[in-house]
Amino acid sequence: MKVLKAALLLSLVLFLAPAGFAQTDDSDDIQVSASFSSSIDLTVTAGENIAFNVVSLDDYTNGLADPVAYNSTFEVNSSVDFQVELTATDFDDGSGNILDADNFGYTVSDAGTYTVGTNHLLLGASSSPSAYALLGDDNTIVEATGDGNAGPGTANRFTIKWELGTAAVRAVSGLPTLLEQNIAPATYTSTVTLTASAMP
Repeated sequence: MKVLKAALLLSLVLFLAPAGFAQTDDSDDIQVSASFSSSIDLTVTAGENIAFNVVSLDDYTNGLADPVAYNSTFEVNSSVDFQVELTATDFDDGSGNILDADNFGYTVSDAGTYTVGTNHLLLGASSSPSAYALLGDDNTIVEATGDGNAGPGTANRFTIKWELGTAAVRAVSGLPTLLEQNIAPATYTSTVTLTASAMP
């Protein structure tokens, strides 16, 4: 009987021992991450096709500029501070004739709620409209400064005013009038590209 009691006691101890050491709580980890990619979207909203028609002696002598007809508007939606580069291909007529791109000039102006000098620079300066630039040169036309320019298109809207052969453009380019250049009659075409990218 003593053996039975001892065996029963041993069985009871072995059976109840794990309950005495049972785990009362447990934990595990959940990994949570958030991945952020920059988002930059540039859209030309008006003035995708600009056509200068040089038809009169006055056009050849004084050039062409119009505050409405020769404007392009673009906006940038961006999650990061950005810059916008403007580049252009050569102006050619498809027959080997080339029109000097420096005959074309432009200025850039604020048209959104962000302001030059506070959020961005226009052609490297804090004035709107900017100084004249030539289409023959690749330029950074918008770049973040100060408070930065990350934000919606309503804040980052800009207008480019184009001119051809005007006195203001000639003052920057040093070129003579269109008449004095003896330009072959033709339609000269170029592609202007605006590229928005994150600030370096």
